[in-house]
Amino acid sequence: MGVLLDAATLVAAVKGRLPVVLALAQLKPGDVCVSIVGQVQAETGLRLQPRAVARYGDLLKQLLATVRVIEFGSVEAQHASQLAGYLAQQQESLGGFELIQAATALAHGLTLVTEQPNRYLSVPGLDVDNWLRSSGAAASING
Repeated sequence: MGVLLDAATLVAAVKGRLPVVLALAQLKPGDVCVSIVGQVQAETGLRLQPRAVARYGDLLKQLLATVRVIEFGSVEAQHASQLAGYLAQQQESLGGFELIQAATALAHGLTLVTEQPNRYLSVPGLDVDNWLRSSGAAASING
């Protein structure tokens, strides 16, 4: 089964955070995915930090060139609308980007890798992992 890296995990990979690098090393490049939302969030974070762009911009481009970037299309939108409806019935909700990440992972049968797995506890059928949990390292774009 493949994985879908959220923006924080993507940034941690680019920054060389050891737990993320070690986890990625266990996978084939074809098993690693990033949603277009994760790409946008990571790239936006870099653009807002000129020093981070200089330090990590090329690494992010290289990493994105080696993994599968999943666009948000009709299949993912259908999963998102179904999930949003289900969560509303349960009196739960996810933020827009989180909903898209969860729907993308569900649509493609991927495990969502995030440093905030508790945000997704109410999503049925979603496999979630946290590669940063034991490192104590924050995956902020700031350095």
